[in-house]
Amino acid sequence: MNLFNARTHLRSAVIVALFALSTVSLSAKWSVGLKAGLVPITSGDVHRGPSFDGSVLLGLPAGSLPVNVDAKSFDDVYGDFEEIAFEASYAAGEKLSYTLGISWLSSDDGNLRVGTVAGALPLNGSFSSYEDFQVYAGLRYNFRVTERWNPYVVARLGYAWVDEITASFSVPGTPFNEPFRSALTDAKFYDASNVWNYGLLVGVEYKFNNRASLALETGYLGQGRLDDNDSVLGLLGLNALNDEGALSYVPVRLSLNFSF
Repeated sequence: MNLFNARTHLRSAVIVALFALSTVSLSAKWSVGLKAGLVPITSGDVHRGPSFDGSVLLGLPAGSLPVNVDAKSFDDVYGDFEEIAFEASYAAGEKLSYTLGISWLSSDDGNLRVGTVAGALPLNGSFSSYEDFQVYAGLRYNFRVTERWNPYVVARLGYAWVDEITASFSVPGTPFNEPFRSALTDAKFYDASNVWNYGLLVGVEYKFNNRASLALETGYLGQGRLDDNDSVLGLLGLNALNDEGALSYVPVRLSLNFSF
């Protein structure tokens, strides 16, 4: 699945849907929201930190080239993530609402030092961008402390499609021998994966009028482990290097909501 193309098409569909909704009259129980924000806090590792003999990479005698890999987290590799979402909400009562949404979470390529070779030479890693597309449903409780201010809490469960992640490894000025140099360039690291997504969000909404409101929300979201690909790493006995990939994160987002 090409998530870049899927995201482009779905964003276009969201814009078209908003225009369509603006031309019809729906029950006041329905509202739609556009959400956008950053993810400044993440937890979970992209890979572990094993040590191994890398002599085969340079054609040296066995046991002569120790390689030490440092465990790296999603924060180390990708830093901040960006998120955009489109959500529909149905008010089942004064306090309770049901939500259904789609969202995209992404971050650019990650380039960093991931370890050392022979105790001193840097081992660099380059990881392809992170892209996922999520569909989710939620149950929201509205406290509605005043006519305009509405603190709320949301429990959410969803499903995410995560694009594949490739990785390249190199030592500056010291190219690996073939076929390892080619094999460790854009090597498959995680396959495209389908994982459950879950979490709890809290927010506060300010109502401008009967039609429009603005909300600020944050919380905790987590998802299952990605499917590792050992087709290349297994040749070096590094099958356990990528036995990670479970991501959890704390988003901070603004939501512009419209009632119809």
